[in-house]
Amino acid sequence: MKIALVGAGLAGKQHIHTILNNKKCKLDLIIDPSQEAYELSKKLNTQYFSNIEKALEKCRPDGVIIATPNSVHKKNAELFIKKKIPILIEKPLSSDVKSALDIVIYARKQNTPVLTGHHRRHNKIIQKAKSKIQSGDLGKIIACHATCWLFKPNNYFNSWRKSLGGGPLLINLVHDIDLMRYLIGEIDSVQSFESNLVRGGNTEDTAVALLKFQNGSLGTLSVSDTIISPWSWELTSKENPIYPYNKQTCYWIGGTHASLELPQSKIWKSVDKRSWWEPITQSNYKIGEYKNYPLAQQLNNFLAVIEKKEEPICSGMDGLNTLAVIEAIKLAAKTKTAVKPETLLK
Repeated sequence: MKIALVGAGLAGKQHIHTILNNKKCKLDLIIDPSQEAYELSKKLNTQYFSNIEKALEKCRPDGVIIATPNSVHKKNAELFIKKKIPILIEKPLSSDVKSALDIVIYARKQNTPVLTGHHRRHNKIIQKAKSKIQSGDLGKIIACHATCWLFKPNNYFNSWRKSLGGGPLLINLVHDIDLMRYLIGEIDSVQSFESNLVRGGNTEDTAVALLKFQNGSLGTLSVSDTIISPWSWELTSKENPIYPYNKQTCYWIGGTHASLELPQSKIWKSVDKRSWWEPITQSNYKIGEYKNYPLAQQLNNFLAVIEKKEEPICSGMDGLNTLAVIEAIKLAAKTKTAVKPETLLK
């Protein structure tokens, strides 16, 4: 299958590498106005176009991966949806709920698949955790907590990362929110606080949130890109080799029969009776010896969706619902009241 790539930046290059290592597809063209992208296309001996309109005049790929800045996701996506070409949009689905909703509605009208690039869902650690939760091994899920503390140096912040939508809520916590939804269920309401105590500017650098799930579970989240710590998915999961690995935990999920630590895959259970006076044991379950490449698994799912052999692991609607939670967190911090994400979708 012929796959196009729009946006050959940091995320785009990762997708290019994944495509080149997949025997079921080939990199058909790169669309990006930069000189660097042009030179990369020459190096890879693939077609190059500076914009989508020119590309669609001459090419019709089987699918496209969009890895551009969030603010142009809608514009870029709709050009391909108009041609009924399936798309995988790098997370978040868009920069705001309204434009993300427009993408989902238009794709549904055109009967065109849209996937959201929340690749962590495809991680074997997460897949195994989901099966453990669904099997009832943890009992009823009562509470969860996610920590995303990391430190981003000044040279990380280009122009768009200093503006609204460039903070850790949309860049980082959106992943954690999506996994909490995927593992535990839909979120009914949120309360939150945020600050830009360290960097100032137009976007947050730290936030905390309280979650109430529709099934009655409760959750807490903490995110900051100004804290030196080992407690984030990036630094604990071995998912991306560019991040130094620390054998730590960043997610905790607690149930009436056991608790789960991720990504270390530790389960804590009572030895005999369930009581705080009784001993508790800890065990690690294996996720198997197979290779764990979430971006590769995500691409395989995208290819299977194009072939109409599978449903999306993370659909456009999933991306929209996750984005609604992020926007609800922002609104709750601003209004100092609880906000229901579903009200933002109306």
